[in-house]
Amino acid sequence: MFSVLADFDRIRVERFKQSTEDKLRDVRCPEHNQPPRLRFQGNTLRDISISLSGCCAKLMEIANARIASAWLGAAENTKAS
Repeated sequence: MFSVLADFDRIRVERFKQSTEDKLRDVRCPEHNQPPRLRFQGNTLRDISISLSGCCAKLMEIANARIASAWLGAAENTKAS
């Protein structure tokens, strides 16, 4: 039974990681042409943490706005249902 739950949680974590990476896929610094760097730690949705870094403050601003707008859009869709 525990392995089924562990597999289910692992799938959800992988979906979360993929979704977050997809949101940042086409983000590049307008000045340095560098992408943001994304690192995940944790094995469950309860303990996962994200580390986002980049070449400059402008890239971080763009990346954070992209992530926030995608999450806000998902929340709006959930509210409308």
